[in-house]
Amino acid sequence: MKRLSSLAVALVLGFNLPAQAACPAAEQLIDAYDISFSGFGKPLPKAERPQLHGARTADLVVVRLPNRKGKVPDGFQHSALLDKGSGTVWIRRKGGFVPVDEWYGPVKLKAPDLAGCAVEAYR
Repeated sequence: MKRLSSLAVALVLGFNLPAQAACPAAEQLIDAYDISFSGFGKPLPKAERPQLHGARTADLVVVRLPNRKGKVPDGFQHSALLDKGSGTVWIRRKGGFVPVDEWYGPVKLKAPDLAGCAVEAYR
């Protein structure tokens, strides 16, 4: 019984934790192109893998684009390759019912704000 009440307290406290900070750059892209597990709600130009000649490696970061509609096992997953120096972005779409690995863009972010974003170095 003591374990059960401890579990109940942990669950209640867990649901009251503050939400993870949103990533403004990711939110801007998701809103602009209506990105979800089913793809894009607005058209984006399809592209080859970005050739980044002349770009500074330190300026290139990858930002995961969360799926607001929940996880779907055979849905797409999206990430954005952002050149912080120019504000240029390429969106990568992976997965799906018939797995794909596709690039879209480039597009420009109006204000590439990475505050609160979990970024990864581009490899």
